[in-house]
This record gives sequence, C-alpha cells and structure tokens, in this order.
Amino acid sequence: MPLDAEVSRQSAYPSRPIRWYLPGMPVALPLALLLSAAVPAAVEARQAAPAPPSETFQAAWSGSRVSPPSGSYAPEALQADLKRLLERGAGLVRIAGQGVSSEGRPILVLAAGSGPEKVLLWSQMHGDEPTATCALVDLLSHLVATRTDPATEQLLSRLTLLVLPMLNPDGAVRNDRRNAQGIDINRDAVELQTPEGRFLKGVRDRFAPAAGFNLHNQGALVTAGPGGPQSALAVLAVPGAESEADGPAVARKKGLAAVMARAAEPFGPGRVARYDMSYTQRAFGDSMSRWGTPTVLLETGGWDGPGEAERLVRLNFTVLLSALHALARGKEALAAPAYDLLPFNVRGRLVDLVLRDATVHGGRGLPPFHADVAFVRARAFAGEAQRLAATAVTGVGDLDHLLGLTEVDAAGLVVAPAPPGGAPAWEKTFAGLVARGLAKDDSLLLDEAGLARESRSWAAGGVVTAWSAVDLVLLRRTEKGLVVEGFVRDGVRVK
Repeated sequence: MPLDAEVSRQSAYPSRPIRWYLPGMPVALPLALLLSAAVPAAVEARQAAPAPPSETFQAAWSGSRVSPPSGSYAPEALQADLKRLLERGAGLVRIAGQGVSSEGRPILVLAAGSGPEKVLLWSQMHGDEPTATCALVDLLSHLVATRTDPATEQLLSRLTLLVLPMLNPDGAVRNDRRNAQGIDINRDAVELQTPEGRFLKGVRDRFAPAAGFNLHNQGALVTAGPGGPQSALAVLAVPGAESEADGPAVARKKGLAAVMARAAEPFGPGRVARYDMSYTQRAFGDSMSRWGTPTVLLETGGWDGPGEAERLVRLNFTVLLSALHALARGKEALAAPAYDLLPFNVRGRLVDLVLRDATVHGGRGLPPFHADVAFVRARAFAGEAQRLAATAVTGVGDLDHLLGLTEVDAAGLVVAPAPPGGAPAWEKTFAGLVARGLAKDDSLLLDEAGLARESRSWAAGGVVTAWSAVDLVLLRRTEKGLVVEGFVRDGVRVK
C-alpha cells in the first residue's frame, strides 16, 4: 500500500466516521518476537548507539519547546501548534488517524518514525489533566529538530510513535474530567459509549501497538511514600488481569516504568512513586494491557514552587524520551527489578499549609483554643481528588498526621478569621476599631473575650472549620496589645 494510502472506516457503534491514514510501515511483529532482546545478535545490533542520558533531554527541552507557559493547551491552540509541527516535520511527522469528539472537535493521532515496533502514547482523556499533552508536543518538536542525530535516527528506525495528544477536547474546553456526555472516558473501555473511547479503541485495534503510555495528572497533594516528598510523578505497570503471570509483557511494563523513575531521579530525587491501583476492567490502560498492548501509566503530580507547571512538563518530556530510547534499544526489561522498589503513592497526608500550635479564635465567639490549622488551595486540576471552588481550611485540631508544603510554627500566635475582601477590608476594619478606641497605632487593644466578640463580627459568618473558605489574620500578643504579624490569604501566609 502506498505511504499516503487512505482507508475510511465506519465504527460499529453509532458515531461519525473514523478516518485512518496508515503511516506506511511493516506489519507489527508478534510481541514475543519483539521482546526477544535476549538473542545475542539482536542485543548487539540495538547497542550500536547508546541512549542519551536523561540530563541531555532536560537540557534539550528549552530549545525544543513549543508548548505554552501555562502547561495547558486550549484545543484550538493545540491544533494550530500541531499544524505547524506537521509543516516543520514534513516527511517525518504525519497524520495517522483523525476522529471527532462528542461535540465535533477534531482528535488527531500523529505518527513519527518508520520502525516495525509501534508505540501508542495518549494524553488528556481527562480534560483537566493537561501536562503530558504539552510534553508530547514538545517531544515531537524535539524529534523533528534532532532528526539527523544518530540517537534520534536509531529511535525512529526502530519505533513508529503514534501520538494522541488530546483525546478529550470537549473536557479540556470546560476544564472537566469527563467528556461532553458527562462520561469518564477512562472508564468506558468496555461499554464504549463515547466517540472518544471508540476512537482510542480503534487506534489500538488498527495498529496493534507493542507498548502503550497512558498519560494523566493525579493531583498535586500526593507523597512518594508515607514519609516522602511531594510526588512529581507516579508510574504503574498497568495490569491486564486480576492476577498477571510474569513474562515478557510484564517485564516490558515494569521496565519502562522503572526507566522513567530512574530518568527523573537526577532532577527530583525521591519524587517518583508507584501508583497505587489494582486492576480495573473498564479502565483503558488495563484494557490496553488485556488487549495485548503492554501499557505504562504515568501520572503527573505536583512540584511546589515557582514555575511548577513548566517544571512538570519538562520532567514528562525527559522521562518519556528516556523510556522511548530504552525501548528502541531493547533495554527496557533490564530495569524491571527496580520497579518493585518504588514507594507507593500516599494520599490524604499532604496539604498546602499547616499552622502549628496556634491559639485559635474560630469566629463563633467561643473561647480560644490551641490547635493546628491546615489549608488546601484551589487548583485548575485535581486528578481524582475533590476539586475545590476556593481555597479552604481542611482541618482544625491535632494534625500531626499531615504534612504541609509550607509549615508555620504558630506557637505564640493568635489566629482569627479575617474580614472577607483582602487588604482593603482589613484596613477598613482596623480603622473602625481605632475609631471605637479598640486599636491604636499598630495594635489591637482587645483581651480574649473582646477578640472573640470582634472577630465574630468582622468575619461576617466566616469560621475556622473544615471546608470553610476563610482567610486568617495572624496576631501576636505584646505589652501594647495584639500586633498584626500577617495573614493567610488564599492558603498562603503573607505579611
């Protein structure tokens, strides 16, 4: 069949036609043959060009990057960047398949490379999980820019990459996990009620990839192990059955996951965990493995600090390229033993801010008490966790089981709800206290009973309790009175 041969196919389910553009490659070899890297001749051939270290990819990202600084694409902006990428990569990158979402938005699969081993990478089946979409666009840009480098030439001669950057554009428009039907596409692998799910299944059936990468965001407040740091990435050798016997497919999945963890270690030591999830038949990653495409799950977490979104895109770019180069050289299974040593993800322990051992006026006029206070900030995406409409208090009391990305020793501090409205509201409140003789210079002239009474009034119904969206004023008692030391606004301590 000519390289530009086009085949039209109608899904067996009621939906729009799916059009396939075959990349023009040999038929994929059986998986057992593809995994026969133990044959000495095959090993020797694949070792001809060593894989670049992950430091090379970290350094290359800035020059290859085309994704937006926000770390998130609007569907229209993605289509524009993919069009430019196809023009830049003419002869290397081409359209391998095109579908449409529930609301008619285009879904593209791009192909790069001409190798016999096909690899499927798909992202943003949850519309509010955008990090890997950016990384995939940057990865393709890198392959185009380095197409004459020996390492890239070897990768592209051994593999054919099938890249689906955004499966759920309707969800992306709404920043919603689900598609326009309200269905979680990642739980539609059995019923196939969504056009997006049918399209993804059709891609797998048409090309029979020998490996798959299922790319997600898991939410930011997860740790790598019970005592570990914030998890930047989590990996999983996705099971294809309740009980899966060891063999080449399992070794491939575990090895690819371990390669990605190892590639991230120089930049985020201890920040890669093993995703804690059992077999789920209706999930697409599990189904891919069950259908014969050994699949690795990559979940992006958080990495608190300036430039977090860009740092996470760069890390995705680095670990995905590292895994693909290992796969192209038949090296992935060698790393498999390291997979079982990865710590599991731990949820429910990490929060954004903890004030430790504060004297708390809760806003209901009650006597003060000593307690910790924890906050979680609202985020654009939250993975499977509850999405908050606004930053909220998540706990009051003994919170020794929690770890804050920011921890404040609040012993000696008195905290109370701040007036809603930020700095202008506090200035107005303070001026009113001065006018009533309850404040002077920079101090509040209030005893505990007075602070309980006044804070209840100025808080206008705001209270320090779990799931309340409230800011705090931080006070320190001195000989002159209660001096303002700062505030907690939107979950961040400010002066």
